[in-house]
Amino acid sequence: MLKRDSTIIRANHKIVGEVRGNKFVKRVKGSKHMLREPRGWALDSESLVAAERLGAREVEIEDTESGAIYTASFERIRSKGLHLDRGHGSQICLPLQFWSVRRAEQLAFALGGIA
Repeated sequence: MLKRDSTIIRANHKIVGEVRGNKFVKRVKGSKHMLREPRGWALDSESLVAAERLGAREVEIEDTESGAIYTASFERIRSKGLHLDRGHGSQICLPLQFWSVRRAEQLAFALGGIA
């Protein structure tokens, strides 16, 4: 959901996320958008550059199906990411092992609720 204090980021004329403060935030369906080989999240290279220009220092991906939130710094994405182009333009894939993950249950507990 787009927030008032955010700036949208586009790739190939499509909205792919938004910058909120120091985060580039994306909401995606894991079953459709998570790479299967290597298992990870791919990010459009140009969208990363645009987000960084706007002050983003980390990426946060929310899997709308599982409720999991994946977080990684731009530094980690640059150092551990794999460059690829599978017909959707230049992308950087960060394998799952390099993301910090918060599950829906963890979020509910942190907010004082019960999952």
